[in-house]
Amino acid sequence: MTVMTCPSCGASNPAQSDWCGQCFARFGAPEPGRKAPAPPVKEGTRRSGGDGGIAPPARPPDLRRTVPVRLVPTAEGRIRKVGAKVEWTCVSCETVNPIDEPVCRVCAGSMLNLFREASPPPPPRSRTTALALSVIPGAGLWYAGAPADGVSRLLLWAWWLATTVLLWGRPPALLWIVTVPFALATAALWGVSAIDAGRVAERRKVLAGPRVLGVAAAVLSLLLLVGLFSAAMAVTPGPPPAGPAGEP
Repeated sequence: MTVMTCPSCGASNPAQSDWCGQCFARFGAPEPGRKAPAPPVKEGTRRSGGDGGIAPPARPPDLRRTVPVRLVPTAEGRIRKVGAKVEWTCVSCETVNPIDEPVCRVCAGSMLNLFREASPPPPPRSRTTALALSVIPGAGLWYAGAPADGVSRLLLWAWWLATTVLLWGRPPALLWIVTVPFALATAALWGVSAIDAGRVAERRKVLAGPRVLGVAAAVLSLLLLVGLFSAAMAVTPGPPPAGPAGEP
């Protein structure tokens, strides 16, 4: 019977053993402090730069982490870097938007439209028809191709008009602080919406975007709170007058 001697403890083991039956040392394991010999490499196989072995397979990317990406301008120049800012141009209305806004500020078109296949251009809109429909604030914008902007302006105009009607003829504090600014804002929104409907029909940038309307709504809301507080303080009854001396 052929035996093999364990290099660690000197015990005899069968020739086909994988480890020593006495000290349990595995045959063929590298000695402490020495690296195992590299396996033979077939011709045409690349080696890794560290241990000289076969290059490990590529690992899939970790989608939980973000890495900096270099943006390359498209052939149409829809994504470009201006100074330290990156901007993208809407394919629907040609509005330039910051790269951190995924939706166009004018027509609410998605930035993903830049990466979709080109579709046939929308049918031209009549500027005259857009102005005529603007008798109802927002209807002209809807027709011109900006339905989201049209609905938001209609709701905003209805809110401002209702506030003006409800507070008209109220005490002077409410009249001058709240009612007059709301009436002016209602008329201004109606006129600007008609102008913007004609501009969107011509694929031009609007005069009053969402940020302008948002600031106007915030200012009017603050004026409404101040006016209501002033009116409440004006109607608060004061202390009863003191009676003659000796009376309770």
